[in-house]
Parts: sequence; C-alpha cells; structure tokens
Amino acid sequence: MLFAVLAVARLLIGWGGEAQPQVPQGALRACASIAADAERLACYDRLITPAVGNPAPPPRAAAAVAPPAAVTPPSVAASAAVPPAAAPAAAVSAPPPKESFGLYAAEHPTPAVAAALQAAVVALGKAPSGRMTVQLEGGALWELYEADPLIAVGDVVTVTRASFDSYLMHTPSRRTHRVRRLH
Repeated sequence: MLFAVLAVARLLIGWGGEAQPQVPQGALRACASIAADAERLACYDRLITPAVGNPAPPPRAAAAVAPPAAVTPPSVAASAAVPPAAAPAAAVSAPPPKESFGLYAAEHPTPAVAAALQAAVVALGKAPSGRMTVQLEGGALWELYEADPLIAVGDVVTVTRASFDSYLMHTPSRRTHRVRRLH
C-alpha cells in the first residue's frame, strides 16, 4: 500500500512540474567566483536565459565562462565572461510583443504558399492501387480518385487547394477531380 502511494505521488510530482533547465556545474562555479555583484549576476543571467527563454543550448564548458582576473578592468572582464555565441543568440530571439501574445497566427507565421499550380500534362499512367495518375511538367505525380478519359498529354491542368488539406484538379474539358500528390 505504501509503495502504491509513493508511486502515485511520484507520478503527480512528475506531471505537475516542468523539466528544469540543466546548467553545467563548471559554468556555475565560474560565475560564483566573480567578485563584483553586478558582473556575477550578469553571468548567472547569461547562463539561465538560454536555458529558459531561448532554445539556444547552455555553454558547453567551464572555459567558455572564465572568471575574470583580479587585475582585469570590469569592462574587459564582462566581455571576457560572455561566450561568443551567447551575444548573437540573445539579439536574434526577442520576446514577442505584448499585443500578439497568445495569438497563434501572430506567433507562428505561415510561409507563403501558392494558391494553385498550373502545368502541362507530361504522361498518363496507373498507380499500384489501379487509379489513374497524371504526371505534370516539373515531375509532380498526381493520382486521380476517378479516371478521366478526356484528359490527354499536353493538356494544361490547374491544381487548387480544397478543404481539409485536399486538392482538386481542373482540366481543359471543365472537369474537376479530387487528387492526391504521390511525389
């Protein structure tokens, strides 16, 4: 009974918390050895920012975050403690503006996609399923769900997007076929 309670408690703790970011111990020790408070805090911020708010990996070795020497001026020590890859990574990924927070379309822009494809028929054939195939110039091979006896090599067809990630092929004989791309 006790083991069952402990197992359930372990599962609940595992589900309730997020995975904690891992920072190398050598990098933490290097930050801890910095005497000036502001520089030490900046070193810790550089270590944790990539692990929490950025997909960039944390520094790999303790040598990447070296403690400044006692005779080194603070401005030189701060630049020596910054790994070369950390500064560009922070500049590239800025947090999204507050106005777009939570708007999926604003946070995940979609690439520009052509609305339709217009190409000439190069070859006709049959798929292993027995359905008719149409090969277009450029190498695209489309399978028609229903055969079309009027389509011929040289015809210019138009393929458009339909609902639910499906496609329609429009032929010169004004027929419309549901199609799927094979390759």
